[in-house]
Amino acid sequence: MINISKLSKIDFLILIVVVIIGVIHLPFPFSGDQALFTTGALEMQQGKVLYRDFWDLKQPGIYYFYFLAGTLFGFSEIGIHIFELIYMVLFSIILQLTLKPYFRHQTIASLVPLLTVGTYYVSSYHRQLTQVEGLVGFPLFLCLWLTYESFSCEGKPRFFQLLLSGLMGGIVLIFKLIFLPILIGFWLTVLLHSVLIKHHKFKENIIEVLLPIFIGVLFPILGVVSYFASVDSLAIVYKTFFVYPSQVVASGDFSIYKLLFGTAWFLKSFVTLILLAIVAVNVSLRQSKNLLTLLFVVWFIFGLAIIFLQTRSLWSYHYLLLFVPTGILAAKGLDILWQPFKESNSRLIKILIPILFLLPLLFNLQSKIVALVQNNFALTKDTQLQYQAAFRKDYPSLRSEVEFLSQPESLAGEIFVAGDPSIYYLSGRTQATSLNAWSLELFLPEQWPQLLKELDSSKPPYIFILDNYQSLIRKEFPKILELIDERYRILSKSNDGIWYILNYKNPS
Repeated sequence: MINISKLSKIDFLILIVVVIIGVIHLPFPFSGDQALFTTGALEMQQGKVLYRDFWDLKQPGIYYFYFLAGTLFGFSEIGIHIFELIYMVLFSIILQLTLKPYFRHQTIASLVPLLTVGTYYVSSYHRQLTQVEGLVGFPLFLCLWLTYESFSCEGKPRFFQLLLSGLMGGIVLIFKLIFLPILIGFWLTVLLHSVLIKHHKFKENIIEVLLPIFIGVLFPILGVVSYFASVDSLAIVYKTFFVYPSQVVASGDFSIYKLLFGTAWFLKSFVTLILLAIVAVNVSLRQSKNLLTLLFVVWFIFGLAIIFLQTRSLWSYHYLLLFVPTGILAAKGLDILWQPFKESNSRLIKILIPILFLLPLLFNLQSKIVALVQNNFALTKDTQLQYQAAFRKDYPSLRSEVEFLSQPESLAGEIFVAGDPSIYYLSGRTQATSLNAWSLELFLPEQWPQLLKELDSSKPPYIFILDNYQSLIRKEFPKILELIDERYRILSKSNDGIWYILNYKNPS
């Protein structure tokens, strides 16, 4: 069980290091995804209903996270990242409190947050930070650990732990339904271990295990369903969660480029951890058949399979689904190798091995620290913008491009952007239509007429269309461009798109 007194001085020292690493990332710029989540969460705060008034393919968990973060600390890069850091530090503390018995050497146990949360931060840039796959590691770990702990006790504590495990599983599903196989893997692994290894009766175990888990999963799911039922949005939610994804997958092609790029990113940052994890899996499973090790392996294997299943969106941040089991198993590998390493008489080996182990991660961290120092720690608005430009090269041009929207003479109202949602965030304008046009290539045939109808009724004063999307719209549904040609005139052309302004001489 969790015992707060188990935290040592080394634990607190590691937590301080994790906090420092996290603070370096507070001013990091948003990518298009984070800008979209922030815009959607802001609209939710203003009274709009997710999916009905602001539609996205993702499950609501990420929007709830951004909504809470923005409400508490502000709908800005620093505000969202402060909340993420608090969340990750809490996760680090939980890791230290729960995993002490898993390691022989308590110094190694103290390092777990550094090899998981610390590695998450060091390896991540603006495209990876505050994404679903990174955030979901916390409830996934709690689900795993509570399931594991439930089989070390009998009676009411076991029922309560499995109930909480199901609750964490329900929270995971609110973030992304496709993670369900990982949860099932946890629960089935422990159930089969109980029956095959512990020789418990199958019928008794299946009821004792599945009933509290099922009840726990229902709590957050029913909460979400009840809310959307109260705002009369269950139909669009059902279609978004269960109909649309399968249609997108069926209409898309496998992207070998995204697969190779994402895998290369993961290996570049995690290769040394993976090598240590292989040591842990080999020794811990072969010699002691450790159930906790097996559960982390199940997480990694099922997570990797889920990543490969997402054929239309194999982005690098999807691999963050693996950072928790990889980091913990790496720590276990380090725990196994620690004694022979200490007993080595070669000082050169003792110096070179840690350097080689940390080299990929230290290179990433070093570049971020240098950028922060060069820009006076991003303490002012100007230095923060310079720091952000060091990691997202198009941020300055995007900011200058939307400056006209904040001028007194600009037309008021919500705008429409067929392109990067960062334009919404940087301009301070919200979305004129419920459909976001961040991924027009994923639109289904019935969504094009809906977009036309919403543009027709909302009459946004400004429209921006990315050059690549001009040809896509012309191919898929040219009536949208016909509407724009009829009601709008070109305001300006940027490097990658066209701005249109509503022609008030002929607004209808």
